[in-house]
Amino acid sequence: MDNIKKDLLKKLYEIKEGNFTEDFKREFLNFIEKITFELMNGEDNFFALFLIQIKRDIRSDISSGCETKASLSYFTMYFNPYIFLNCSINEMKALIKHEIYHIMYNHIKRAEKLSKKYSMLAINTGMDISVNQYIDFLPPWSLNIENTKRQYNITELKYDKPLEYYVKVIQENINKKIKKKKDGLEANNEAKIYREFDEMNIHKIWNETHDKDYENQIEELKNKIIRNAAKGKLPAKVQQYVDYMNRKAEISWQDYLKRAIGTLPKGYKKTITRKDRRQPYRMDLRGKLSNHIIKIVVALDISGSMSDSEIDTAMIEIFDILKNKNYELTIIECDNSVRRVYKVTKSKDIKKKSNTKGGTSFSPVFEYLHKNRMEDCFLIYFTDGMGEKELKIRTNIKKIMWVLTGLKGDLSLDKKCGEVKKLKNKTVEILEPYKDILFNRGEWVNNEWAK
Repeated sequence: MDNIKKDLLKKLYEIKEGNFTEDFKREFLNFIEKITFELMNGEDNFFALFLIQIKRDIRSDISSGCETKASLSYFTMYFNPYIFLNCSINEMKALIKHEIYHIMYNHIKRAEKLSKKYSMLAINTGMDISVNQYIDFLPPWSLNIENTKRQYNITELKYDKPLEYYVKVIQENINKKIKKKKDGLEANNEAKIYREFDEMNIHKIWNETHDKDYENQIEELKNKIIRNAAKGKLPAKVQQYVDYMNRKAEISWQDYLKRAIGTLPKGYKKTITRKDRRQPYRMDLRGKLSNHIIKIVVALDISGSMSDSEIDTAMIEIFDILKNKNYELTIIECDNSVRRVYKVTKSKDIKKKSNTKGGTSFSPVFEYLHKNRMEDCFLIYFTDGMGEKELKIRTNIKKIMWVLTGLKGDLSLDKKCGEVKKLKNKTVEILEPYKDILFNRGEWVNNEWAK
């Protein structure tokens, strides 16, 4: 392998800058194939199987060893031979893993959202150190937590934190530097040939392909590639990601909703299985059937006693409820009073949790439904159960389900109206992969690091 690398380096410097010949391109991509096969051992097998499923190409206008671009039906990993071939074989493997982690954690989309508030320097640095802490044998110029602390004079930068945490801390220290000296931190967008790593200009090619209209398709493509690659023993962080990605709702909502009592008629739908009642001899006219729909109200306890883990668990259940289309779904956020009410039809409609830390009271939800004549609904109340012992209002709601998030105990009401289900909800630390998966299931995400 080292001899092939040396031969490619020799040919590279015989080529006019940036004008790669077809022969060189073919030999270089064959070299990448050999690296891929070397990755097919033990835990690295995941990265090999991932790389096999994406396209590969070369270009000299990227400022890192390799970078990835997303399109509707495939990912393409581009390699800069000037930088990549000056790395050892182990360093090359590490760079490939680095790019795959970027894809897994959906940094393209997250970087775009962060760019509305933070500089690209802080975002690029944050993205790299958030994944590099899980990779061995990276090139010495790679960004990591320790050299970032030295560069920006950061006293503490914790390991195993979300991307948003790193970006926020780095930006704060960049701002301190700017106050002392205006040193121009904006990226250079000029097209050029990069012969060495340039942190100011990494990830620029993401801007070439990111199309909001294709976000769902790209997300589905990424998840399909991950599932295909997740064979055998996986690295700890990859296994954690796959486990969370495959985490499902504990309650089979689709089956439960089918059996729900009190479905409500809403208009009519045409059918060929029934004659028109007014003109039964007109065989060309279709009859009508009542179009039943379940009116669902999801009450979400956002009080201070609800942990982030419990809120996340509730959101996974709510995302599963949203798979059924034949309903009207209203979300009510409540602690000791109703904070927000809004309708949703898909996961993208779910809003970030209101930032309140009040006490827990169930009565405001029932009072709101009574006042607004919404008691003909199916109420699903997600809570830790730690509220009052008696409701302040007598409810006329026929169908109620209390879903306890599991960490605090039973429902506090002495007289329990409705069915009570308790989720297992093992305590889950909000790690990078878990935040990312929730982010991609809907726009809802715990956003404490990005404030």
